[in-house]
Amino acid sequence: MHPRTAFGITAAARPELARLGTGVEALRYDELWVNDTRRGDGFETLVPVAAATSRLRLAVGVVALSEQRPAAIAGRVARASIPDARLTVGVGSGASRSLDLVRMGVAELRNLLPDHEIAVAAVGPRMARLAGEIADAVVANWALPERLADVREHLELGAADLGRPAPRLVAYVRTAVGPGAAGRLRGDMERYAGHGPHYARAFADQPDQLIGIAVESGTAEEVAGALEPYRSVADTVVVRGLPATDDVDAWLEIARAAAVPTPGSG
Repeated sequence: MHPRTAFGITAAARPELARLGTGVEALRYDELWVNDTRRGDGFETLVPVAAATSRLRLAVGVVALSEQRPAAIAGRVARASIPDARLTVGVGSGASRSLDLVRMGVAELRNLLPDHEIAVAAVGPRMARLAGEIADAVVANWALPERLADVREHLELGAADLGRPAPRLVAYVRTAVGPGAAGRLRGDMERYAGHGPHYARAFADQPDQLIGIAVESGTAEEVAGALEPYRSVADTVVVRGLPATDDVDAWLEIARAAAVPTPGSG
């Protein structure tokens, strides 16, 4: 089975979000993922996208449980009024890195949001194993294909411990195309390295490498070739765009370059 294809953007109240959503849906992506930070509300960002699309699944990845309690997250989900079957709610430990916080948080969300898919972010092996026990999807960030294979091994072990099917592995793959692509990817890595010791450790375990896709030419063939190793190990590959400018046309340029061709399209 071919992995699901997804596109990822930053959360923001930018204009023309509906056009972004319809453009991504027209390119036959299966899902649109949006982050959630103090600078941008992921659920609010998805509201106009949900209204303008019909097939596209939507996901927020991820809300930090160290900053928001499950009841507050459930309240935000209710206010967004996105159909349950279309929305994945992603959570992570945030600044705490606590396994118990995530375990209890997911259990509470199961009671509050019984019809939603719940995703858990996992950087290290212990969190990946826990996510295998409790999550519907496991979100891996800043991981090369070899590291993704390790994450999959740990989440499958966690699932096997409880005799449940393994959750799907969702890989965020930072993707920049066109002039300056490598610089944008490197700059995002440097920014995340300051977000906490778990990210710094992940970069240290994968030293001296650009983690993601940087294609200066911007050609679809080259982007597809660079993404293939990720698609070979993950169940869902989120092409997390790194555009040169924060506007809909720049985001869609990356989405077009990374789209999987439909049969008979070329």
